Amino acid sequence: MKKSIFYTIVFFTGIFLQFTVAQYFSIKGIAPNAILLMLIFLALLRGSLAGVIMGFLWGLSWDMYSVDLFGCHAFAYTCIGFAIGKLSRKWDEEKIISQMVLTLLTSVIYWFLIYFCYKIFNPEVYTFKMNYIVVVQPFYNMLIAPAVYWIFVFILGALQFDEEQ
Repeated sequence: MKKSIFYTIVFFTGIFLQFTVAQYFSIKGIAPNAILLMLIFLALLRGSLAGVIMGFLWGLSWDMYSVDLFGCHAFAYTCIGFAIGKLSRKWDEEKIISQMVLTLLTSVIYWFLIYFCYKIFNPEVYTFKMNYIVVVQPFYNMLIAPAVYWIFVFILGALQFDEEQ
C-alpha cells in the first residue's frame, strides 16, 4: 500500500513539474525535460521495473496531452526506464559528473528514439524537425541534473519510503 501511494505521488509530481513548473525555467523556448530527469533517477534508485512502469505511464500521459505522434513518448520513456534501471546499483549516481554524463547521454538517446518513431510511422504525415531545442535541451538537462537528483533524494527521504515495505 505504501509503495502504491509513493509511486502515485511521484507520478503526479512528474506530471506537475513537466507541464507547469518546467515552463518557468524556460530559457529562449527551451524547458528542461522534468519527466526524463525524474525517470533517470527513479530508475537508478529503484530499478528496471519501476523505470519501465513509470516511464510508460509518464510517456502515455505526455502522449495524451500533446498532438505528437501517439505512443512515441511512451515508447521512448519505457525504453529509457528499462535501460537506466539496468544500471541500478552498477552506476555511481551520487557523483555529480556521473549524473551529468548519464543525463546528457539519456537526453540524446531520447531525441533519437523520438526521431525514429517519427521516421518509422508514417513519415510523410509526421515530420520531425531538427532544431536548436533538440541540440540544446540535452545540455540544459545535464546542467540541472545534480539539483534535480538532490531534490529527488530529499523528497525520498522526506517520504521515508522503505524499499522493502
